[in-house]
Amino acid sequence: MSIGVRGRVLVAAGRYDIIEKVFQALASAGFEVHRAYSHLDICYAIDHAHFDVVLIDACMREKQSGQSTLVSIAEADNTLLLVAITNNGDVSDQVRRSASATINSLDEQVILKSVTQILRSSTTITEELLQENSAIVEADDSAKLTTEIETLFSLSRSLTEVLDLNEVLNRVVEAGKHLTDAEEGMLLLPDDSDPTQLYLRAKVGIDVNASQDFRVKTDDTIAGYVFRTGKPVLVGEQGPQKVKTAYFVNSLLYVPIILKGKTIGVLGVNNKRNQGVFNVHDQELLLNLTSFAAIAIENARSYQSTTAQARELSVLVESSQIINSSISLDDVLPRICRQFVRVLDVDWAEILEWREASNHLRTLARYYRTIWRADQGPVTQLEDRPVLRQAIERREPTLFQRREPTNKHEIQYLERMGLDMVLILPIVTDGGRVIGVAQAFYARVPPFLPDSETYERAKPRIMECIDSLLNTTKPAQTIFHTAEAINNMLGADLLELSLLSGGSRQLTARLAVGKGVWLTDPSPHIDLSEYPELIESIRKQIVINQHLHSETLTPGIEALLKATHSYAILALPLVQRGRVQGLVIFSDTQRDRLFTQRSVDMGRAIVGQAATALENARLVHDLETSLQELTDTQERLVQTARLSAMGELAAAVAHQINNPLTTILVDTEMMLLDEPEGTQNYRALSAIMRAGKRASGVARRLLAIARPNDDNARPQPIDVVDTIEGVLALVRAHIERDRIQITAKLPDEPLPAVWAVVGSIDDIWLNLLLNAHDALIGHEDAQIVIQVNYDKEKSNMIEVCVSDNGPGIPAEIIDEVFNPFFTTKPVGQGTGLGLHICRQMVERIGGNISVKSVFGEGTSFLVQLPTNTPLEKGESG
Repeated sequence: MSIGVRGRVLVAAGRYDIIEKVFQALASAGFEVHRAYSHLDICYAIDHAHFDVVLIDACMREKQSGQSTLVSIAEADNTLLLVAITNNGDVSDQVRRSASATINSLDEQVILKSVTQILRSSTTITEELLQENSAIVEADDSAKLTTEIETLFSLSRSLTEVLDLNEVLNRVVEAGKHLTDAEEGMLLLPDDSDPTQLYLRAKVGIDVNASQDFRVKTDDTIAGYVFRTGKPVLVGEQGPQKVKTAYFVNSLLYVPIILKGKTIGVLGVNNKRNQGVFNVHDQELLLNLTSFAAIAIENARSYQSTTAQARELSVLVESSQIINSSISLDDVLPRICRQFVRVLDVDWAEILEWREASNHLRTLARYYRTIWRADQGPVTQLEDRPVLRQAIERREPTLFQRREPTNKHEIQYLERMGLDMVLILPIVTDGGRVIGVAQAFYARVPPFLPDSETYERAKPRIMECIDSLLNTTKPAQTIFHTAEAINNMLGADLLELSLLSGGSRQLTARLAVGKGVWLTDPSPHIDLSEYPELIESIRKQIVINQHLHSETLTPGIEALLKATHSYAILALPLVQRGRVQGLVIFSDTQRDRLFTQRSVDMGRAIVGQAATALENARLVHDLETSLQELTDTQERLVQTARLSAMGELAAAVAHQINNPLTTILVDTEMMLLDEPEGTQNYRALSAIMRAGKRASGVARRLLAIARPNDDNARPQPIDVVDTIEGVLALVRAHIERDRIQITAKLPDEPLPAVWAVVGSIDDIWLNLLLNAHDALIGHEDAQIVIQVNYDKEKSNMIEVCVSDNGPGIPAEIIDEVFNPFFTTKPVGQGTGLGLHICRQMVERIGGNISVKSVFGEGTSFLVQLPTNTPLEKGESG
């Protein structure tokens, strides 16, 4: 093959990018360029051939002595024209003194111009070689053979110095292209997780779009045939051949890479535009090349495997230390999830607890570090979330809590997500256009809410994050770092950035970072009836390893992938002491891949560590909970004892007051007998008489309420209305003093008696009225209504309803209000026994008590008391 020669150049560097830059700059201009990859390669080349100029990387050093390669060569032969190459001008004084010249840029034009000027000023070549139109000479076969031997020898030696697999593959492809003077070169290896697929692992001369299509099955295409049979394929003068869809070549040569009789890959070269044709000699060259390459690939893989195992062991040890560094569930759960994401290189991880009775998985913890492609992230229709739409329309930060009864759509959304609060920050450009929103989610309402100053500090960081998302050249770690800073600034658990799409009618999420921990309900959950594969994984302890375009993808897992907006999912059973407690799900939202067996094994190992740490933390958590409950119970018992003592004291005081009152009433009544009616003294004595009777009534009722329960006391007929009026007389002034209006709607006609122990019914009304009073303190237009209804034709029950227009009881705790020691009042202000005692008393009478509440509107307690006589109830007289 003939080439136009302007000069023989030797370029030496340990980095392939430097050699490639110099080769591209000089070879296309007619220079004959030779390569050297190590200090030994340079010495061999200089000893066996003449070069007009030698270009050496200024950073290249001799392996044994550590001396600069350029300085060492200059000391050995001072007749050589040596040029130092650097990309940043950083050259030591010793190198600068030893070099004839220095090239401070890897720009191809700069390299070509510099080498031309150096050769023009040198006396080592003739003037004719410096002319642009130098004569074309034919390279003889011996020179070509020498070059081929040099290349093979240099490559074999350079491959022994490299243990990085990618570097080995790149050097092999580069040498194959150079040996055959090919236009394009490629090297294909089977995929670790799917040996039937060949993947392009190294290339040279192939454009990006074409290289993306090189993913072929071993039973398809020419490369697949070579890999399967272990035989080379040479296509010469047969016209353009179609080797891949929409990919034609004029000539191609594929040879197997064989190690110990087994094909481990395929090396190929082709000419797509060049009319040059490969021959049997080229085939032999590539086969010789692959014999060296096979050993180098195996060595690099062994080194890679050993390094990976050491790294995995180190990661497991480090993860174990991090996971076990705390015994608090609030700390342990997010740490475990964070380690899951780091170790398996996924975008989010979730720990789910199996609740067999309800057939669902309840989320315990979740960790996000996710960037979605423009069309892949979760989509939110603005019509489904009016609060979100209003925030965008107003262009103002909006804070919404789940307990606010203002919008049921947003409440349902937060309940489904297991969240208490969301902070919505519209993303507005300098021109005033809304392009998206940042949503900060809170699993529980924080003690301190973000203020306007925090919003203003977060705005530029949010815009920075959006710019980074739209600028695909920014590394993901930079974007995550910025997003996590925003999340911390807002004190949120999870931050989600979304952009408007669909004609500004919807939002598409682009990023999510953060964590969530749910030790109690409400929490996110997965209904297992929709995903039978997850049930099988739990019951049989089976690993689920699937990706979106898998041929074995089941409908349930496909639905799970779409629901989580993932390309790949790995689900591992969470086993504690041989019993499945739940599931751990790993998700990759960017790569459609099958997790390797090594990744699965790593996942199993760290999930096993997590299960142990989780069990320990749960035991500590349960112990702390029990201790807290014991402490609370002790405090309530002390409080109950205090109340009992106060009741006894009140009874004693009432008794002491009652004695002088009796004297006052008797004497007043006797004096009234001696005074004529209508006189001033008579009116004064009458007022004393009325006041005394009221005081005596209060003392009597106080004695009735404070009287201790007598288990042997027999029921007596009690007038319900009379007990209500008595309690109202006792507490009305106390309630109305706090600007709370109390209304009693009592029937005019007498009601049948209710059989109960004296004083027990009074306690019911007293508890309900005082609870309503406590709930209404500080509310405007506060009202309490106690109403009595009785319809003997429909029921034998007297119904008493005590209602208020206070804040109401949250739905998640309304079923607990009758439990002993349950209270929402601060410590020291309630025992949690009042409603429990009310229920006991009502049920002892044979009635029932129920509660209805609308959060933000009020609460109603309905007490139903039977009017049966003791004989009707089957009791003895």
